[in-house]
Amino acid sequence: MEKIELIRALIKAGRGDDLLAFVEGESPYLTDASQGVPESPWLRRIWVLVVTHLRFVTRYGEVTKPQIADGQVLSPYPAEFQLWLAAGAPGIALEDLQAYVREHPLA
Repeated sequence: MEKIELIRALIKAGRGDDLLAFVEGESPYLTDASQGVPESPWLRRIWVLVVTHLRFVTRYGEVTKPQIADGQVLSPYPAEFQLWLAAGAPGIALEDLQAYVREHPLA
C-alpha cells in the first residue's frame, strides 16, 4: 500500500489519533526516516493546519462543519489536509507507517 493510500485508510478506520501522533512527533514508530516538519514555509503552514485538522478529526470524526467547544469555534481543515496528501505527505516516512500497520493491522 502506498503512503497516501495508507494514510487515507488510517483516517477511514478511525485512527486519526494514531496519525496525529506521527505528525506531532509522538509515535513510537517514528524513525530518522521521518523528517518531521517540512523546511518549506508553504509546507510548514500546511503542516500546522494538518495537525489542527487531525486534532479536530480525532475529537469529532470527519465532520466538515466547525464545532463549538468551551466557548471556542473549532474548525477542520480538510482542504489543507488534501494539499498535504497531494504533496506526498512530507515529514512522515512510508516505512514508519508500515511498521505501525504491521503491529496494528487495518481490518
